[in-house]
Amino acid sequence: MKLGITDKVYKRLDEATTPYFAKTRRKRLERTGFSIISNNCWAGSVYRYYGLPYQSPTAGLYFFAPDYIKLCGDLRRYMSLSLEPLDIVDSPHRDELVAKGQRDVPLGLLGDIEVVFLHYPSFEEAREKWERRASRINYDDVFFKFSEMNHCGETELGSFSRLRHRNKVLFTVEDRPDLGCSVRFGRRYVANGEIGNDTVAFRRYFDLTGWLNSPPEKYGGGSRREL
Repeated sequence: MKLGITDKVYKRLDEATTPYFAKTRRKRLERTGFSIISNNCWAGSVYRYYGLPYQSPTAGLYFFAPDYIKLCGDLRRYMSLSLEPLDIVDSPHRDELVAKGQRDVPLGLLGDIEVVFLHYPSFEEAREKWERRASRINYDDVFFKFSEMNHCGETELGSFSRLRHRNKVLFTVEDRPDLGCSVRFGRRYVANGEIGNDTVAFRRYFDLTGWLNSPPEKYGGGSRREL
């Protein structure tokens, strides 16, 4: 999703001022050792906002929704797997990636999960950072964030809402009180029935600091019903 002029200016100002305000923001946090597992770059945006080291590998990349749901349901096992390179010709999403102008974006395969390293120049660099950040995951204090995008349907929305984890948030196109953990995202960031960008206004639609100050929750894996 292409950003408008206003959002581009907002993003640049936010990035320019973060080094000056991060320390003050960080003081509002009750703890800083949490790990955010997001379906795209959102986790990285949060860590930068508070001036924190990345304690999650989910930065500078994205997953297609069905793959992200699998990751949430068995995080420890997937993080124990070796990340292997994936040629675009072998990707089930190759036509979509080409249409998005992402033909040359590095791709990785984590077991049966495809990882699109959108903001990395090479697979080698992506793997090095993935492995380093994955080793920092604090399984005693995990947060999950999912957005209605990248092939997200009712199955994925329902599976995420049933995840046996309280510290999670789901950004949706419409109000979805039935899902329990949903937050309606701004319409200006919705295109073609899905959220096109959630990293510019990553904190605008809910209390980010309050959410991160929720009591720590250990990752257990799985869901109330089969994912």
